[in-house]
This record gives sequence, C-alpha cells and structure tokens, in this order.
Amino acid sequence: MKALHTVSSKKRVLFIVNPRSGTRSKTGIQELIRANVPAEYFDYQIEFTKAGGHAIELSAKAAAEGIEYVVAVGGDGTMNEVAQSLLYTSSTLGIIPMGSGNGLARDLNIPLAAMSALRLLVEGKKICIDSCTLNDRPFFCTAGVGFDAHIGQCFSMQKKRGFQTYVQTTLWEYANYQPETYRLQIDGKWIEKKAFLISFANAAQYGNNAYIAPKASMQDGLIDVCLLRPFPAVQAINMGVKLFNRTIDGSAYMHIWRAPSVRVERKAPAPVHIDGEPCLMEETLTVKVRPNSLNVLVP
Repeated sequence: MKALHTVSSKKRVLFIVNPRSGTRSKTGIQELIRANVPAEYFDYQIEFTKAGGHAIELSAKAAAEGIEYVVAVGGDGTMNEVAQSLLYTSSTLGIIPMGSGNGLARDLNIPLAAMSALRLLVEGKKICIDSCTLNDRPFFCTAGVGFDAHIGQCFSMQKKRGFQTYVQTTLWEYANYQPETYRLQIDGKWIEKKAFLISFANAAQYGNNAYIAPKASMQDGLIDVCLLRPFPAVQAINMGVKLFNRTIDGSAYMHIWRAPSVRVERKAPAPVHIDGEPCLMEETLTVKVRPNSLNVLVP
C-alpha cells in the first residue's frame, strides 16, 4: 500500500474492501466512492483485501501513518480485522456495511445503503466505544460459545450466504444439537449451568436485528454475559420471536449478567465465534472489556 501524503488540510481516508464478504456485489464500489466522496475535503485510497488477515495489515499501516479515517467495506468479519488495528489510535473506523449480518453497523445506526453510509464522512460524528477480547482476540459486536458458535461454524461452510441461508442452517442444526454444562466466574463468584448458548455482548445484537442482549451498551465498560438455558422444542418459535422483537432478556430461560470480565470453563476445546467468525478455541475462555478503545464514525 502506498503512503498517503497531502500538503493541504484535506482529511485522509483509506477504504479497505473485502470483495468476498456477504451477498452484495462490490462491483462498482470504486465508482460509488469517487462519486460520493468530495475531493475538496478528502484524499482517499481504495485497497482490496487479498486474503484473511490482509485487512489487519492494511489498517495497521494506515493507523501508523496517522490516516484519519479507515473505512471497512464488508461485513462484521472485515470490520473486526480493520478495527483491531485501530484500537487506542487517533484513527477513526468507518463502516460501509456489505456483509450478511452487519451487526455493529446496525447497532450504531449506520445506514445499510452504501451511498448513505459514505455521507457520514461529511455529515457524521466521531464517538468512542468499548471493545472486548476473547482469549486476547479482539471483538466489537458479540462473541460466544454453544449453539451460536456451532451455527457460525456450519454457516461458514455453506456455499450461499445471507439471512435465508442462516435461518435454514439454524433450523436444520437445532434438532440434533446437544447443550453443554459450563462453569462461569463472574465478579469473583463461580456459577455452573447447562447452557444452550452463552453470548458475550458488547453490542446488543448478532446482526440482522437479532437482539441477544437488548439493553447492552458499547459505552458502559461492561460485557453483557447472556446465558440461554436449554428450552423445550415447542418454545423454539417463541424464542426466535423474542430474539427479533428485543424481548429475549425477559425470557425465563435467559440469564444476563453485566461485568468487566468473565471466565468460562468447559470440558474440551470447541468452536467459538468472534463477531460471527468461527474458530476453535481451548476449554478455558477469558473475556475482558477494553473501555473507550475505538473511535467510530456514526450518524
């Protein structure tokens, strides 16, 4: 990536585009940026990622050069890679949401239309939000273990992406999923419970307006630890409705604690998801919040 230099007072912007994320084509994104980013105010450059992890490198270089805005064009996985290199820097994360779920963008009320999201460079404001880590791996929206991590792994292997594929995968896997027993340490106290899933929420939702922690805040210095106990199959549709109408925190099967950190122990290494991206992780998990660690451009 070539360094950006300017002798004017223009703000510098790097757009990092993941051409493989989500279901929306990135064809024409360069023309859209050229047509909607005013040249009198901004010097910009566009980079396309070539592999997993490439966005981390591009973003780190941009932050080291003091580029004011680093804009992730893609989904939550792309956002995660871009954002983790901007932590505790003066650079500000922008998001053009073009993924499958777009959880962080939705939770921050960033427009899903690319043209409207681009306008935030001129019309938006900068805020500072919390980030979190799961065994030292950064996340910004949600992470988790149990059924949602299992679905994340299954979804990642599907040829087609999008909300419909996610729902079909969830329904198919639900019937055969076996919940596990976990030990959690929260505020110095140990709790042992069988769980269908445990989500660690910085933001309120997974994406697609599925709210696992309806009252979560990205500016409170706390993680919402959401443990959903196993529930009867006849309650499955009702639980899905509650997830989308922001009332799942009122379910008798849901327990939510708020804490700056949590430790989770399980029987063996197993999948987790980090901002929707699945990976295998060891049996002991430590989740921590990093308050006021990321600048983000919002409406």
